[in-house]
Amino acid sequence: MAIYAKTLSPEWRKAFEEYEDLTGFEPMHQEAIDAGETTPQEAWHENIKWLEDLVADAINIETPTDFGTT
Repeated sequence: MAIYAKTLSPEWRKAFEEYEDLTGFEPMHQEAIDAGETTPQEAWHENIKWLEDLVADAINIETPTDFGTT
């Protein structure tokens, strides 16, 4: 995984690197940033929204009620 978008400012590169380090996920939409199809801010929002949706899905996973047994 890597931050490969060439047009990111040093500040955005650092933010996306920290995102990747924290989450273990390569930030999405890097190609779109370089192509001028989206801004770093918009890509950031989409990445955070994806994480929020992932967490919401995980919260809604039905788990066994007897956590004390295997």
